[in-house]
Amino acid sequence: MRRIIFIFVILGFAFASFAKEPETIDQLKARAEAADITKQPELYSKLAKQQLEAANDAYSTNADQARSLVNQVADSAEKASSASLKSNRREKKTEIDLRQLAKRMDDVAHTWAFEDREPFKAAIQRVETAHSKLLDRMFEK
Repeated sequence: MRRIIFIFVILGFAFASFAKEPETIDQLKARAEAADITKQPELYSKLAKQQLEAANDAYSTNADQARSLVNQVADSAEKASSASLKSNRREKKTEIDLRQLAKRMDDVAHTWAFEDREPFKAAIQRVETAHSKLLDRMFEK
């Protein structure tokens, strides 16, 4: 009987952890700003990805908000790179995340109208610059 109760308790905790709602952009931003420098690269990378997807979703209804989010993506990517360089942690993972982010940004930019792609050019350039700084640190002689 105790064994059955114990199993139900464990299953209850497992299901409760899966039912957790995903963090909003504001919650993730607050958590990243308050986090230890060693955790910030991961959190800012995750934030940049969420902001990019939010920008893509918002584009059809509010293009101005989407453009603002694209600039925030670049800000978050730069913060991820900076935190990784300062902490000397997660440099390789952050480099991979930023490379994938730049690729995804290019993919998303091609789905937007040609006239609306201008914010992406500058933002992609900023992400690629942050990516290059990581590569320079990783492969310096």
